Amino acid sequence: MRIAYACYWNAYSADGVSVKLGEQVEAWRAAGHEVEIFCVTPAGPPGARPAFEARRFEFRGGLGRIGATRRMEAEAARWEPDVVYLRYDLFVPPPLRLLRDFPVVAELNENDVEETRLRGRLPFAYNALQRRLVFGRVAGIVSVAHELVEPLSRFGKPVVVVGNGIDLDAREPIAPSAGERPSIVFLSGAEVPWQGVDKLLELAAAAPEWDFQVLGVDLERWGGSETPNVTMRGMLGRDEYEPIVARADVGIGTLALHRKRMEETSPLKTREYLAYGLPIVLAYEDTDLVGLDPWYLLRLPNRESGVRDHVDEIRAFVDRVRGRRVSREEIEPIVGRAAKEAARLDFMARAAAAQPRARRERRRSRPRRSTSR
Repeated sequence: MRIAYACYWNAYSADGVSVKLGEQVEAWRAAGHEVEIFCVTPAGPPGARPAFEARRFEFRGGLGRIGATRRMEAEAARWEPDVVYLRYDLFVPPPLRLLRDFPVVAELNENDVEETRLRGRLPFAYNALQRRLVFGRVAGIVSVAHELVEPLSRFGKPVVVVGNGIDLDAREPIAPSAGERPSIVFLSGAEVPWQGVDKLLELAAAAPEWDFQVLGVDLERWGGSETPNVTMRGMLGRDEYEPIVARADVGIGTLALHRKRMEETSPLKTREYLAYGLPIVLAYEDTDLVGLDPWYLLRLPNRESGVRDHVDEIRAFVDRVRGRRVSREEIEPIVGRAAKEAARLDFMARAAAAQPRARRERRRSRPRRSTSR
């Protein structure tokens, strides 16, 4: 297949989503498909290097974003893909041209309704309109969590659940550290309320004998001050954060998913921890761990007091797993990339084949342009 991957993301941020984009494309190309990312992105600072390979459509300001989105659509259409894989987000304007002329499979990563509700009335209203326009026209939907599927049933589209995976071959398990003090790592990603950084700091205050590394959070932007056992760092690339993860005993996942009314998800940070062999503490149901109770997982209640009411349980878990690493054999079938991307590609092919014939024939009647780079 010839796959145009359309997305809106900051191409200059070395975060988990950027890693995912790059690794998905790598897997699809390795499977024999022709793939290009068409990314609408805020302009990077002078001299900045993009975090992943893409055709970038940069903008500054609201009007610039509109123009960048239109340029992205036009170039993706000229590329004449067999299918468009759309990472669902707030596109301004909605990608109606791609939806009109090509089979589009949308990937839903979050509860977009609740996230935009938290951002204010205008984003919420705009998203309500856009989701009708997008999900009402797509050929299929890929959801990263089971709980996101039911609200999509009203659109009558094929839906498949594929939790996020990770390239285990690119990450080697790391031997346990021999530090005197337990070390906890928290990959925050975006500085949003549902990450629960405030809850992590509550835990740090309750466990002064532990050291905490909070990655992806800028101390000045956070507006607080570090406690003696907490180190906050901004966004780091893998070569920078890998040694920090290597020294950790436990990785902690998102702690406040309830703030956007979600109970289940499959975050990239969890897969990153497991890839390096870290036991994990979660405050939600992980899509790929539903029904499982492995030794390396502690589940906390997904509520506001979920951390503070369970400090003793967290302490007992850290004591129990410290010095142990999760084996590759235990996690390969659960979070490994290969099977997940094969399932995603199969769904894409079936959804594209089921596209209404008139639309496909209208595209095929146009001459295909040269694709030489």
